[in-house]
Amino acid sequence: MSTIVSSFKSHAVRIGIATALALTLATSVIAGDGSLRHGIFMRGQILEVDKSEVVVCVGSRDGAQVGQTLDVIRHKRKNAPPKTFLPQFERIEIGQVRITEVYDEHYARAVVVSGKVRATDIVEIENP
Repeated sequence: MSTIVSSFKSHAVRIGIATALALTLATSVIAGDGSLRHGIFMRGQILEVDKSEVVVCVGSRDGAQVGQTLDVIRHKRKNAPPKTFLPQFERIEIGQVRITEVYDEHYARAVVVSGKVRATDIVEIENP
């Protein structure tokens, strides 16, 4: 008899967890725009900087188009205590670049609109 009760309790716990997960998921979809997607539409990296021009690792496959303005982000190590569970990096907004030519499905050329960008910085554009 105790095996049946134990099995029933275990089954009830699994149903409770599944229900909580489903409600959380439904709430997040309803609170948002009805979809489960990240806020970033396109993300890549600056591969090369030559004065005010850059080559970025985003292309037609990513949805890159001439005229798009991308934010430039740099990740910098924080002075957090070592071996903690806190994030060891922070996002720093550097500036923006504008796509002037899409080479192919992987790469594009852009001009620096603002900021002092450098190779390895991240470029991204949010969902429209």
